[in-house]
Parts: sequence; C-alpha cells; structure tokens
Amino acid sequence: MQEDELPNGDKGVLGSSFSLVVRHQRILWWVFAVNLILGGLGASGTARTLGSALHHSLAGQRLTSHVDLGMFLELASQPSVKLFSHSGGVFLFAALYFLFLLFITPGIISLYFEDRRLTTGQFFGAVGTFFWAFVRLALWSLIPFVLVNLLYEGVHGAANYIGDRAVADQTGFYILVVGCIPVLLLLVWVRLWFDLAQVRAVALNEPRTRRDVARAFGLAVRRTWHLYWSYIAICILTNVVTAVAVLLWTKVPGRAVPLTFLLLETIILAHILGRLWMKACATTWYRLNPEPVPVAPEYTPYQPSPPATDFQVIRDIDAPIATEVETPPETSPDSGRNDGE
Repeated sequence: MQEDELPNGDKGVLGSSFSLVVRHQRILWWVFAVNLILGGLGASGTARTLGSALHHSLAGQRLTSHVDLGMFLELASQPSVKLFSHSGGVFLFAALYFLFLLFITPGIISLYFEDRRLTTGQFFGAVGTFFWAFVRLALWSLIPFVLVNLLYEGVHGAANYIGDRAVADQTGFYILVVGCIPVLLLLVWVRLWFDLAQVRAVALNEPRTRRDVARAFGLAVRRTWHLYWSYIAICILTNVVTAVAVLLWTKVPGRAVPLTFLLLETIILAHILGRLWMKACATTWYRLNPEPVPVAPEYTPYQPSPPATDFQVIRDIDAPIATEVETPPETSPDSGRNDGE
C-alpha cells in the first residue's frame, strides 16, 4: 500500500481525517460545550466589571456603536476600571479546560484509531489507561516549546535592535514578521511530533514515554513531511476563518449581542475543529504507515532426555571383554618340581 493512500478510496490523510472527525462529531460538540461553560464562568467577572465601567460613559457609547480597539485598550489601562482584577478566575477556568482536554485526549485518540463507536466504559477505560502517560508526554513537550519560545524572543530582540537603528520606520516590524515564519513552522512541527507520540502510546500500548518521544521524533524527522503539510494547511484554514470572523466582528454594532456572540463562538469552534482535525490526521497517518514490530524469537521449552528403561543395558567400558583374559593360568605340579631342580 502506498504511503498516505487509503486502501478503499482516493482520499489522502487530510480528507480521510476530516471524514473521521465528522463521523465522530459528538466529541467536537462535547468539547465545544465544555469550553462554552468554562469560558462563560471565567468571563462573568470581567463582564460585570466592564458593564459597570461602561454605564453612562462616553467610552460606552462608542463601544456599543462599533468595535474600537483603541478605546477598549485605553479603558482597560485606567486604574478605576480594574479590568484585570478578575484575571485569576480567567486563568483558573483556562487551566481547568486544559486539564479537561488532557484528560479526554487518550479516549479521543482511541476512538479515532479504532474508528468505531466506543461505549462510555471503553472510552474512559482508555482515558484511565493512558492518562498519566499523556501527562508525562505533556511535561516532556515543555522542553521543545520553551526552546521555540526562546527562539522567538531572539527574533523579537533582533527586530527591536535593528528597528531602533534603521532609517525606515517599519524595518523592525518587517524583520519580526519574516523571522516569525520559521518560528511558527517549527512550532507546528513540535505539535506534530508530540501528537505522534500520543498516537504511538495508544497504538502500541507504550508506557515508557522517554522511548516513545524518541521514536516519535525519528518518525517526525524522516517520514511525516506529507503529514506536516496537512498540519500547515489546517493552521492556514483555521487562521483564515478567524480573520474573516474578526473582520466581520469589527463591522457589527456592539448592540447586536447575539451576532457578536455567534461570531466569537465561530472562532472558538474553528480552533477546536482544527485541533481535533490534527489529532485525526496523526492517527490516520499512523494507521496507514504502521511501524514494523520486531518479531520475538519463539520460546522453546527445555525437554530433558527420557530416563533409561529396564531393557536398556548400559555397558561398562572397564568390564572384561572375555573371562579368559582376567582368569590367571593354572599351575601344574610338574612345573614346580622342575624349577626346584
């Protein structure tokens, strides 16, 4: 079977994985519902703060007519507003959402890998089996993500340094934009690397995360370039949807709350769909390109030789060949008399 080709169709990894997400779309809607609930709880304090600050104010009149980012930032920077006084609750519910995704990810990958409807017990059985392995994989992923962040800090510092000394005003900005392209490409590759590590852990029942990370790194370097470009395509499509929704949001009056809510939730849904699509891509690719499993040598149990039976005679090498050899010769009486003479 050719790489990235399904045995019963002409779809590639991108189309096959999207069909996989659609077939099991209840996962998408469950994740979206949890995000909506936790997001609403986290933003409730900030909404009350903004409501009291915008009531009967000039900023409130301008922000209700259309989106004014400059006015919003100026309002948020005022000490009397204290917009970020509820940031602790926002970060708390964001952390809960992250833990929720980490908790159900083993079940999602098992569902995509087997491509059949799992019972609740089977789904959460996979969650319980691989949860701590996925926690260790998440901790391992901090190392490359920190290195990528350090690379971004280096690009940002170089852009500021050159921009402050350049004649043109936009030099630093252009350097930052061009320098962020390889950083973003490397970020997507690191995400692919650890998605493959998660898929390997479930497919091979691999509890040792250190060896799993190393093997997934080798796969991501040598064999997954088609899968990598699928990840890039999903990222581009998600960002295009986000940009269009944000552009429409800037044109919507602030009083149109239902339409604003719909546009913002469309952005959230697009990002959740894109992330599940990536997981499905990694799972589909691994199903089409499984690793060769080394064949263990067949164990042959020790079989002792059968004991000797009664009819088997064991010959002694020291036994006499004939009785005549061991019998001394007889002495005649005449021989003694002859000797005396």
